[in-house]
Amino acid sequence: MISENESAVIWRNSLAFWLLLGVSAALVVYAFAVPLQAMVHKWDTSEEYGYGYLIPVITAFLIWQRKNALAEIEYQPSILGLILVVFGGMLFFLGEIATTHALSQYGFIVALMGIALAILGWQAFKIIWVPMALLVFMVPFPSFIYNNLSSELQLVSSQIGVAVIRLFGISVYLEGNVIDLGSYKLQVVEACSGLRYLFPLASLSFIAAYIYKGAFWKKAIIFLSSAPITVLMNSFR
Repeated sequence: MISENESAVIWRNSLAFWLLLGVSAALVVYAFAVPLQAMVHKWDTSEEYGYGYLIPVITAFLIWQRKNALAEIEYQPSILGLILVVFGGMLFFLGEIATTHALSQYGFIVALMGIALAILGWQAFKIIWVPMALLVFMVPFPSFIYNNLSSELQLVSSQIGVAVIRLFGISVYLEGNVIDLGSYKLQVVEACSGLRYLFPLASLSFIAAYIYKGAFWKKAIIFLSSAPITVLMNSFR
């Protein structure tokens, strides 16, 4: 006679289980094909998001690292996962209506997490939800958010750069994003906003915070430190 735990292991490793998981994921990818293609195109054409190809690979690796913990858990499908899938579908339709691919791409991640929760259950989902949340960093920002953020970072970089120059006793005047040194002028253009550093560094900080074994507030500091570090690095540069 097969015990309940042995039955769970057989089900977890059975061909039917992997087929169900694979087919569900494939259907979601097919349904979100258009926004996913737009996302990959952004990775190809924007240096700021070129790291996007690595995020799914790192996510898969982090989940694989927890395989022993997952093997000890009896999978109990959850109806809450279906709610997440429906919510992801709603984000997809809202993104298509608003012609905002980012919204649809976030919907894809939510739907993917919903499938994992629905099939694996809450106990297993608690182990993998943080690595799956890393997928958020592969989604490019909408243009209006990107442009506003770039403008703000340009201004901050200019102000800090001027402050550093004045520390050396050099007379300098700042007008917008133009640094006037008298004999010549320097312009802090969009490429100097620091976003090329911020996005990859934020992803690395998230991974470091996840791997770090410590209190939550320490993890939060590790992750949030990516923004000021990027701004300071870019200003000095």
